Amino acid sequence: MSCEILAYSTELDPLIARLQTHLWSNDPALNRRYFRWKYLENPVLPEALVSVAVAAGRAVAMRGMSGALWQVDDAAGHHLIPYADDFVVDPEHRNSGVASRVMHASLDAAARRGFAFAVNLSASPITFVNSLANGWRSAGSFRPVWRDGAPASGPLRRLGPIVRRLAPSPFARLDRAARAPTGAVTVAREPRPEAMAALIERLPWDGRIRMVRDARYLGWRFRNPLHEYRFLYWDEGRLDGFLVLQRYRTQRIDPWVNIVDLEAADDRILAGLLSAAVTLGEFPRMHAWTVGADAARQDALREHGFAPPAAEGVRARSRGLLVRSLRATPTGDRWRLGGRDLLRIDDWDLRLAYSMAG
Repeated sequence: MSCEILAYSTELDPLIARLQTHLWSNDPALNRRYFRWKYLENPVLPEALVSVAVAAGRAVAMRGMSGALWQVDDAAGHHLIPYADDFVVDPEHRNSGVASRVMHASLDAAARRGFAFAVNLSASPITFVNSLANGWRSAGSFRPVWRDGAPASGPLRRLGPIVRRLAPSPFARLDRAARAPTGAVTVAREPRPEAMAALIERLPWDGRIRMVRDARYLGWRFRNPLHEYRFLYWDEGRLDGFLVLQRYRTQRIDPWVNIVDLEAADDRILAGLLSAAVTLGEFPRMHAWTVGADAARQDALREHGFAPPAAEGVRARSRGLLVRSLRATPTGDRWRLGGRDLLRIDDWDLRLAYSMAG
């Protein structure tokens, strides 16, 4: 069956929402809200760089590029590098060649807009391997760590997805603790974008590549309709630390909680925030990235029970930061942003919050 590759237009909204039941959620209405948030309300690129394959009136494949603003070397060094994501193919059209067509159409559209590079921080293992075969390069692993707590939801593993969805939120204990705050740590459901951005701005930064987390970005970032967040704040007259927890609303298996962002004015506050998250939440499982983390942060995670996966299998190795040049570059040329190497993971200051997985 022949198909046509189309650039995004509003007429495609219902087709995209149905197609993305294979990736985002099984609720087309929720998928439309997520698309609008991610692409049309994006504070740094409020347009949808999305390519859609349409056949017989149905969307059968999609690849998107959303806006991501990065800084390097100094506070003024801003660079718009689109984030490639949301690759999905209808099961009936897999192995038909449409996947390659829609992926290349998306890259070509970004190149025509003048972008030099694209990044991907949330590729599935299959997409990761396919990307490497199509001009993407791996910069390195996110160096994940996990913490396993009490298996409070263990019996639910043997029950169906409907029963599991009726189980208490993994944030239930944390929310109860929020009603009786102790010490400098408070728990909230809403971000404090201005105070969080002000803390990030006043903390030291070594010039590695990082996403611009200003108040406008933070206010948008934590409205993701597919995710639920909780915020732990260390505030003794001003905000001196925050830790952001996230879980997937559409998760169909035992839930885990991600630490997606963490900033602290000193090591004492860092340890205090981690301790509060672990002890107040009593989560069955927690996950964090350690890529780019300094020794104090890695020590604090280790002291609170976080450890790398026991075995690095193929799936674990097929994840990490992907970078793609959108211009013809001579073989052997280094891909650089400012004074940093895009393909050297230690030149990045990464957080799970930068990834749509967080």
